Amino acid sequence: MSDELRETFFLECQELLEALEAGLLDLSNGEADDVDETIAAVFRAVHSVKGGAGAFALDKLVRLAHKFETALDGAREKRLELTPDVMKLFLLSADALNDRVRAEQV
Repeated sequence: MSDELRETFFLECQELLEALEAGLLDLSNGEADDVDETIAAVFRAVHSVKGGAGAFALDKLVRLAHKFETALDGAREKRLELTPDVMKLFLLSADALNDRVRAEQV
């Protein structure tokens, strides 16, 4: 794929990662207006990063996003309670996802 498409993907990743972090912080701080919708939004952000990464064969990014997506799906389906420890893990996972995106840009 072209360098222009790859650059666009990484720009979109930054927007998605910012939305992911904002949603997770709202959930963590108890400031989410609609918890279910916020969980769905953060899930979609990770899912979109994963899908785009797959198009560019960024396998490490796909694997990390898939694991994060699976955990978020557990929260979305009410199989995983959003305890403070779970939220801390989600925030750390968002940081790891951000780091992996940056690593793939070089």
